[in-house]
Amino acid sequence: MQVNPLKLLCALLFAAVPACAADNTLPPPDGDGFVYFTSDQATLEPNDKKINLTGNVTLIQKTPDGKKRTVTGENITFDQPNTTITSVGPITVEDGQGGILHGENVSVNYTTQDFTADNLTTEYPPIRIVGAKQISSKDGKQIVRGAEVTCCNKPDPHYTVSVGKLSVSPQKRVFGTNAVFKLDGVPVLWLPVFWRSLESQKPWTTYVEFTQSDKVGFGVLTTTLFQPVLNLRPKIMLDYYTKSGVGLGGGLTAVESPTLRGSGEFLYIDDQADHTEIDLNSSKRWGVQGGYWWEMYDSSDHFNNPNGALYQFQTQFRKVSDPYFNDTFFRSNPYIFMPDQETNFSLSRQTRRSTLRVNYQEKDIFAWDKQEFLAEKRTLPEINFMLLPFNDPIFKTANRLEIDFNNTSTLQYKNGIPNEEGPYQRQAHARWTTEKSFRLMRGLAFAPSVFYDQTVTFTDTQYDNKDAWVARIGTDLNLQTRTALGTFDFGYQFTKRLSTGTLASDQLSPDKGIERNHLYFNNYYRPTFNTYVRFGSGFNLSDYTYDLTDGYGREISWNHLKERIEPLLLEWGYNSPDGKINLFLQDQYDLEKKNVSFIAQSNFMIKNHLIGFGFNNFSDYTDPGSLYETNADRYTATTTWGIRPEGGKWTADFGIDAVFFRGSTVGFNKLLRVGYTFHDARVDLTLRDRNHNLSFAFRINIICGKDPLKQAQLQEDAYWYPWRAEGDLRD
Repeated sequence: MQVNPLKLLCALLFAAVPACAADNTLPPPDGDGFVYFTSDQATLEPNDKKINLTGNVTLIQKTPDGKKRTVTGENITFDQPNTTITSVGPITVEDGQGGILHGENVSVNYTTQDFTADNLTTEYPPIRIVGAKQISSKDGKQIVRGAEVTCCNKPDPHYTVSVGKLSVSPQKRVFGTNAVFKLDGVPVLWLPVFWRSLESQKPWTTYVEFTQSDKVGFGVLTTTLFQPVLNLRPKIMLDYYTKSGVGLGGGLTAVESPTLRGSGEFLYIDDQADHTEIDLNSSKRWGVQGGYWWEMYDSSDHFNNPNGALYQFQTQFRKVSDPYFNDTFFRSNPYIFMPDQETNFSLSRQTRRSTLRVNYQEKDIFAWDKQEFLAEKRTLPEINFMLLPFNDPIFKTANRLEIDFNNTSTLQYKNGIPNEEGPYQRQAHARWTTEKSFRLMRGLAFAPSVFYDQTVTFTDTQYDNKDAWVARIGTDLNLQTRTALGTFDFGYQFTKRLSTGTLASDQLSPDKGIERNHLYFNNYYRPTFNTYVRFGSGFNLSDYTYDLTDGYGREISWNHLKERIEPLLLEWGYNSPDGKINLFLQDQYDLEKKNVSFIAQSNFMIKNHLIGFGFNNFSDYTDPGSLYETNADRYTATTTWGIRPEGGKWTADFGIDAVFFRGSTVGFNKLLRVGYTFHDARVDLTLRDRNHNLSFAFRINIICGKDPLKQAQLQEDAYWYPWRAEGDLRD
């Protein structure tokens, strides 16, 4: 471990004083360690108890552990009455372990351990002072003025920070004011304060980013990461925008382990900006997102113990104050516009025989007339129990039992518009399923199943506040064959809802109680291990269906069979063995409504170039709750181009996302990011224009005292945010 040369100078000179000042007689060396000096001339003043060494002065300390420390100068004076040691002119201290101090006009009081020096260069690992006009120490606190500091270990550093005043607490921290960051000698950034921990385990690290946006103004974003507490790494965010004001946030990221993973964060701001382009009912804006998975306790030894159980907790949440929040503050978040939001928590117990789960679930939609989110469905609690499949010894069938209970509030509509959240309704449900598989011949199997489903709604307001018992019966007949063209499934599914409170058929409802009655087929073909093709469709045998345009139910006749043919699904995927090519295509086509959806995504790695292209199109559809629309003549394209040269010193990313709609082209997201990695620092510049909102971000990440190859994004940081670029600490 390196020793601070300033401390070494004090210790070495303190040791030399008694050896030359007491009674003019040099005592013998104490033990195996000793100090001696040489010089061209030595002047001794016995009465004043002073000694002055001039010309090629060298003091050498040899410690009992065999280390050699050296001080060289031109004019050094020992003053015992005043307990001071002074050096006129240049002085150099070498600690024998690579640490070197250069300075001029050093003055040390070895009683109080206070000292001063001019034109200093030294180290406070991992920080190196390239040059300082003056340094002084009083009561253990060191003040450096006019300093140039760096973490770069090259003789000619890539970057320096010029600090007007730097306070140093050795082995603890440095704190400076009026700091200017210089890159190759060119000033690029001014900081009012500069702070860095010198401890091996830093209590926290603060990252600063500078942004500008037409909506929120110029911004300074700070993200402070703390050391893990109970396997969770806390994060605090403090932001300031010239238009929007002060934003506060925080987060907890799990240090990934076999039993815990996940991350969550939130941001709150009382937005003072004048957003004329969007309609906000409140200036208090916030967003929260993330999720966690936690294996709480396992007495089953991963189900090897038949009497043990596995207990797990899981949650996922995505909520905002308004649908535009991400587009304003979380600029890299792909959820640009959020017409809905979800929250769920679950606690489960699983054994080799059964699974028990307790849930809380909530899905909200944005009510445009009220300008707020309303709970479309909120369940508190939902209890699920499933008895894992077991065999019947008589008929050799597989059976499973599912039981659940829920207490659910459902959104109430008025004239087709969300009106208010409804009262909670308690409901219990159970289903018994029996199935069996028959091998008819080689490559041909038949798997029939039947089920009985029973639901009871307690104090049902639609049933005169009485308990409403509703039963369902159904079957699934599946015929599967394996050929050279893949695995082909052909089957029939039927679900019949019985009349409330009876076992008679429901003839009063518009669908006559037939909830499902159709034929289906699916073909899954995998010619190679990295390529697959999936094709499927179905034929509706019932006289009632739900429209693909607005989601409302309607009757259908047998006059036009095309109405009964369900959308055709065609899907193709390819991943090259070396991972450099990834392709995905999916299309759904309805014979009457034409194209329902088309999605294409491709990623290529060609000679250090990352190329991505995405394209999608959806049919006309209006969600009856949120009124969110898709249009058949609206096409969305996403493009990315990343440059990754050999050696990885610099990178560049370009991207344009555009919408083609009724003869117009709108580029709603344009991105340019350029980054350069020095051996111990990283600089990134990002320009983004999203939804006619131009913004930029500038970031400098100084890798101070660590191996830069190990400073890549932590695995846990990408668990819930795979869209973040390397080094991004937030959206």
